[in-house]
Amino acid sequence: MFKFEKFTTSDLAFTGLIIALMYIVQTITILGVSALTRVDALKSVASAFFVCIVISIGLARVGKIGTFTIIGLVNGIICGLIMPAFLPLLPATFLGGLAGDASVAAVYGGYSSRNSLLMGCGAAKFIETMVILTFPFLLGFSTFMLAPLLILASAVTVAFLAMLGALVGYGIITELRMAGALQ
Repeated sequence: MFKFEKFTTSDLAFTGLIIALMYIVQTITILGVSALTRVDALKSVASAFFVCIVISIGLARVGKIGTFTIIGLVNGIICGLIMPAFLPLLPATFLGGLAGDASVAAVYGGYSSRNSLLMGCGAAKFIETMVILTFPFLLGFSTFMLAPLLILASAVTVAFLAMLGALVGYGIITELRMAGALQ
């Protein structure tokens, strides 16, 4: 069990800013990929890289365990409000954020290093993808079930792209800190 730290108003405001920026990046990415291909799965796979760049900047700035859970919870609620068909995203994004926070809390204690960002983004997106691909079938929302090996391969691919995005985000964070724009 890990303990959520106390968030200041500044932490919550910055987390909200990151969530808004995450939606802008995700929308642009999904629309761009939609223009290039008809394969629906590539939309979320491609957005994992770009979204994790933004998320890693937010995680590094706030640095507290529980940030990813807040991001996942708000992301799931907004997706459910935009379109009720996206309601299964709520448990997926929440459990993904919880997995990212739990893995980082167990190993690093907070989002203070490059490896903690990589682990948090990778674990969150892996669990999120696993839940997104299996949860609708279990509740009867979907009539087909993907092969378990395909689900696992998709989750590993998304987690790898998320970790690459976190690595790019960490590079941006390093430059912002050297410029004095980020604490």
